[in-house]
Amino acid sequence: MTFWLNVLYVVLIMLPLVFEGIITTYFVDGVLKYEVRHKRVVYLLLALLGAGYGAAKALIGFGSEEDSIIINDIEAFAIMAITIIILAIFIKIKWWKKIVVAFLAFDIISAVNEIFSTLSNQIIFSFSWSSRVAVMAFFVLFNLLILLLEFAFLYVLKRLRGKNDNTPLPISVMLTIAVLLNVFISVVPDLLEDADDTDSKRVLIILGMVVILLFMALFFYIRVTKKERDDLKDLNHINEELVASQAKFFETSAKSDNEIRAMRHDMRNNIQVLKLLLESGEYDKMREYLDEMGENLTSADVSAHTGDTIADAIIADKAAKAEECGVKLKCSGKIAGVEISPVDMCKILANLLDNAIEAASVPELSELDDSLRAIELQFKKTDNFFMISVTNPCAVAPEIIDGKIKTSKKDHKNHGFGIHNIENAASGYGGELTVSCEEKPYGFMFRAEVVFPTSSIE
Repeated sequence: MTFWLNVLYVVLIMLPLVFEGIITTYFVDGVLKYEVRHKRVVYLLLALLGAGYGAAKALIGFGSEEDSIIINDIEAFAIMAITIIILAIFIKIKWWKKIVVAFLAFDIISAVNEIFSTLSNQIIFSFSWSSRVAVMAFFVLFNLLILLLEFAFLYVLKRLRGKNDNTPLPISVMLTIAVLLNVFISVVPDLLEDADDTDSKRVLIILGMVVILLFMALFFYIRVTKKERDDLKDLNHINEELVASQAKFFETSAKSDNEIRAMRHDMRNNIQVLKLLLESGEYDKMREYLDEMGENLTSADVSAHTGDTIADAIIADKAAKAEECGVKLKCSGKIAGVEISPVDMCKILANLLDNAIEAASVPELSELDDSLRAIELQFKKTDNFFMISVTNPCAVAPEIIDGKIKTSKKDHKNHGFGIHNIENAASGYGGELTVSCEEKPYGFMFRAEVVFPTSSIE
């Protein structure tokens, strides 16, 4: 009997320690949406950490009169520190964020574990037990059930976020959740400490803990629905711009088509006039006539022929906008062998060109030569990558931190979404946005490049 009691004792100590690291990793990657590289390795390392510590603690504890499963503060801190370090190594973000995210995730999961443990204890101790072995056996089985419920709870949170809210949860939001959870699990039992009826107190504590879990799920649900509304507004705005760009493009195309037809109709007459001018030796008039024909040909151009109708529409619209601002938009290259959705193409191209036009059309650059006051849009494709590149002059160098541009506008809360939308659209195809700025005699030359691996979008 003693042998099986000892086995149960070891299992009882190891179970929460083994699963806490696994649950924390699942929470970081699946719920918080911070990508964890080599998840299986992390699961294994944290499971071994918990199992090793749990086994050592259980073996050392044999023979003592106080069979406590509560680890002391130093040991708890050591376990927390090692778990955070392991997670931080494999989370794909900046180092300072790795530590903060891992710490907050561990704290939140510890609070959730405390809630489920409280529920478990309140239910178990509401029964009368005939033997110590029965208590421990039931305790092990019930804790397995509790661990499954905890996984189920986190799975529900993961499903709540789903595809509509796949961005990493901001650190400020994680901090808020951690603080609220710790306050709740501290306050609820204390408020009921003076209750006379033990059974009533136990029921109220259970209800309190369930309410906390429901509150956490509701918090994620509200955030997801808000994100869906914001994304819908953004999508509506993009669709409106896309429709407007297409309308202008088809209007320009129709106008150009009519001009080309008229030119074809007049071509025979033009040729006759040129022959007469040539025969009479009036070369100056002939040159003027040819220059006028060239201008007509230029006016019939629809700005871009990239091979993508949506891109052509957007470029035509932005070229007209740039011309109104006194800026020339030049386009080169083809979009071939790649598939980017119309909405994402609009997000990327429209925002890139809007930012470029705004920067190039400032009064400080108004005296700049026309050849320099221009925006270069290039499409380049290699065997492995497809790139959209936009270069434009600017009077002031933008603030670039860690390869990311920071909006120069005072209202940071309501600006900077253009860059954010470009990054989000590109990330959906495995691409990324890079920016750089080079000082020139007239000011600065800014370059924004969106690079996609072709294997992800072909």
